[in-house]
Amino acid sequence: MFKHLLAAALATALVAAPLAPAFAQAATEKTSAKKTAKATKAKKELTPQQQKMKDCGPKWADYKKEKNVKGRAEYRKFMSTCLKG
Repeated sequence: MFKHLLAAALATALVAAPLAPAFAQAATEKTSAKKTAKATKAKKELTPQQQKMKDCGPKWADYKKEKNVKGRAEYRKFMSTCLKG
């Protein structure tokens, strides 16, 4: 029984070995395409709303530390005033 399992595993390995480089090349092509897409997205400038959100994040961290507040309601109230001004 063991000999049959060993023979089947060996046969599978021999059949799959020539296919491995093809799979590796396909994976490399997909990865490089994803990197190119990410680079394109990174070059885009932020919209004014996105820039405000980016600026208000650190302000919220400072405010939270200073006032010792927590919770979603406080965060929403702070962000509302921050984004308006």
